[in-house]
Amino acid sequence: MKANPEGTTILEISKENIVFPQTFEGLKFVLSKEQDETTKSLLEQLFYPETYIGREVDPDSMEMLSEDLDLESTAIYYNDGEVVANMHAFLNNISIEQFHQLYDPQELNENDIYPYNVWIEDGAPDRAFTRKHLAKEFTGLKDFMAAAKADNDYVLSLVW
Repeated sequence: MKANPEGTTILEISKENIVFPQTFEGLKFVLSKEQDETTKSLLEQLFYPETYIGREVDPDSMEMLSEDLDLESTAIYYNDGEVVANMHAFLNNISIEQFHQLYDPQELNENDIYPYNVWIEDGAPDRAFTRKHLAKEFTGLKDFMAAAKADNDYVLSLVW
């Protein structure tokens, strides 16, 4: 950490980070299929942890996010090592083949999974919101959680 911690941003002190641009709701939906309520709750916590430090801001109570809102001086939501280990165990038990079987673009669209009505079966190699694209995101998530579990790291989550 820098000598001036107030000038340090989260990404500067993080060992690793992963981004799911507009796909985390799709991942959560697909992974939640055929799961019990306990597992669904764990998956919800993956992207929306309940534990935080700092000052909580409720973006739903704001008309719009202000340009001067410093997200890094607000609450930092996280999952501790025990929760990360549980998440890793769950993700590790799902093969890429199983993930492919669970992916159904029509179901994602019919259930209004964000982003709405964009999920498709196939597309150009660099096309987002396809089976192949979401499976790649799933693999990245599995790898990220495996690394965090191996080092008993906390995982910070920022969704906007």
